[in-house]
This record gives sequence, C-alpha cells and structure tokens, in this order.
Amino acid sequence: MHHIGITVPDIEEGIQFFQAVFGAIEVFRTGPFGVDQDFMENKLGAAKYSKIRDLVFLRCGNGTSVELFEYEGESASPPKRSSEVGCVHLCFEVEDVNASAERLKELGIDLLDGPNLVEAGPLAGFNWIYFRTPWGLILEVASFDKLAYETDTPERLWRAKLS
Repeated sequence: MHHIGITVPDIEEGIQFFQAVFGAIEVFRTGPFGVDQDFMENKLGAAKYSKIRDLVFLRCGNGTSVELFEYEGESASPPKRSSEVGCVHLCFEVEDVNASAERLKELGIDLLDGPNLVEAGPLAGFNWIYFRTPWGLILEVASFDKLAYETDTPERLWRAKLS
C-alpha cells in the first residue's frame, strides 16, 4: 500500500500529532489546490463547493505513508464510531504495545481500554490498544511475535521490519 489519506480539521495539529506519536517525517506539502468545482466533485468525491486548503505527505517509519488533507467549505461532522459503516481505523505495528501505551498516556492521548492480548483463535498472540486522535479518528498500535493462524497456513500477513 502506498499511502492512506486522512482529512483533518487542522493540518498543523495533524502533523504535530503524527510527529509526536509516530515520529513521522514531513516529506512534502502542496499548499492550496487551484482546481474547479467539477474537479472537487468528480475527481475527489468532495463537496463541489469545498477547496483543499493544504495537503501533506508524512512518512511513518518504513511502512505506508500518511497523507493529510485540510479542506475548507464543508461543515464539521462528528467522527464515526467503529460500528458505523464507513469508519476506518489504522493500525501501526510497534515493538512493544505496553511501552507504546504508556508513552501515549504520557502524551495525554485518549486511550481506550487495554492493551489487550488475544489468547485464542487465529489472532492469538496479538497485543493491541485503540486510541483517538485529537479530532476523533481511531488508531491502533499492536505488537506480536507470531500469530496462531500461522500454524494452519503458509500464507502470512504483511509485517513491519521493526528491528
């Protein structure tokens, strides 16, 4: 996967969050886009009257990049709950989810319950915790050595090379 695009209410806040939490590096930014209403609606699926205020690409470790968009012209809407259609969450693999959760807590990040260790089923061995960005997006950090499904199939999920 090349990148994941996220719309944020304030691009500077988004950049600061990903830098503080994941050590993200700003690779480049575009500033405002000079495109017409048809472009916004027909090429981006955005509101016709909206405009892109800024766009930035961040590198988070050696995985998929994060692209942050800040739009203007659209009224703010509450973030979706995990159970709502269209909601997404992003999971970042870390060396030690417990140490990461402590660091997130020290940063004042809104943590949900956990960390949680899966003890049975194909995900046995998966240790994870969900948390929220300042604008309400749900993110996850997880760590594991191997997962139980690996004993039943030669197929493997993609893994970060953390060391």
